Amino acid sequence: MTAFIPITIYLNHRPMVVASIAAAAKALQQPWPSMDKPSRLEAIRMIEECLAGHCSHQAAYAAFEAAASEQGLLERKPPSVGLKRLDRVAEDLM
Repeated sequence: MTAFIPITIYLNHRPMVVASIAAAAKALQQPWPSMDKPSRLEAIRMIEECLAGHCSHQAAYAAFEAAASEQGLLERKPPSVGLKRLDRVAEDLM
């Protein structure tokens, strides 16, 4: 079982599934659209801090996910049929 809910990012038009700190560290070593963006550099720092035991896995993973999102690397999936139904029920309740 993975440590986190897997996310798919696209680097060089190729998908990469990231579900652990190790996978996030590997992904950060790849070429990104903007290598010097502060969010990417912060994600690198947070992953290093995590591996050294100085911050939580959740914080480091969140920094990675934020950096990937900022650079438009995250795969965006449409809402599932079940989620659409739940949204309609919630709207009816309001």
